Amino acid sequence: MYLQRKFFLALVLSVAAGLSGCGATTSSDAMEVNIGRAFNVTGQWTGEFKDAVYGTHEIYLTLNDSGGSVTGTVAIPTHICLGFDGSEGLFGEYWLSLEGTATQMAEGTDGDNPFTSVQENSNSGSLDFQNTALTETIGEVDFERYISFSLNGTSDSLSGKFSGTWIGPGLNCRTGLQGAIVITRS
Repeated sequence: MYLQRKFFLALVLSVAAGLSGCGATTSSDAMEVNIGRAFNVTGQWTGEFKDAVYGTHEIYLTLNDSGGSVTGTVAIPTHICLGFDGSEGLFGEYWLSLEGTATQMAEGTDGDNPFTSVQENSNSGSLDFQNTALTETIGEVDFERYISFSLNGTSDSLSGKFSGTWIGPGLNCRTGLQGAIVITRS
């Protein structure tokens, strides 16, 4: 009788542990992991824009992610090429318009446990976007001026690289800008 009771108790505990593991598929506050949450970058973002020539600047973004199609605006107020002084008169307002694509990590890729029914890395992905290009005419030649970004991370934190050329007061703006960017949701 004692052995049967012990076996029954062990069976109940193992079933309870198994069921509690199945129920932990939506989120884990302790690890700040959002299991099952779709990758989406809609919202306000801030961070650091680290230019190889012009140093580190604060960056502000407002993004709208509609099924992976991303639009929005970006401001880097103190940057010599992209800031308020460098872009004065180029467009009606300071904020640069953005367009791009957000891509969620695929099922079965790094970070997704193939033994569960929930995609653990669903909150991770990539974001590729650029501002609406401006054309600068020098003599009879037109040059497209833009900044493009390629970021990876989660719906709350992204990092990556930027590159491009711009119409700013510095000659380096026209020959090329490049560097790193780190942003977090505000």
